[in-house]
Amino acid sequence: MVDKEKLAKYIRDLELYLNQIAELQKSDKQEFLRNWKVYDLAERKLHLVLETYLSIGEMVISEFGFRKPEKYSDIPRILCDNQIIPKDLSEKLIELAKFRNVLVHEYLYLDHERVYEHLQKDSFTVHEFLNCIKEFVREKE
Repeated sequence: MVDKEKLAKYIRDLELYLNQIAELQKSDKQEFLRNWKVYDLAERKLHLVLETYLSIGEMVISEFGFRKPEKYSDIPRILCDNQIIPKDLSEKLIELAKFRNVLVHEYLYLDHERVYEHLQKDSFTVHEFLNCIKEFVREKE
């Protein structure tokens, strides 16, 4: 079934990135917007969080034989369709998948205030996702 070691590593990595983001969340908005080192680190950690959450989702989808996602925003939809995450969480995660595409493909035009807003709120959504995944895997053991 699920490659427990690989999934555990992804979960550990995601938890580490979320802890690092918690430190960055302590930066006030002015410091964040003014200090390129803080901004660049936050942007990178957000990117890692988003990539890792999507990788975990893809792994679960693949391991359990759910329909294959065609784009990143399909991952939360598929997890919701299979009762792994609730609908409201799925909708938030779809927005995060879209933001991942902005980070990766539109990086020259990123609004720093938007990145700050994501820094402040996205970790709660990803924590909720992690809890759902852990619960699902426990139930399947």
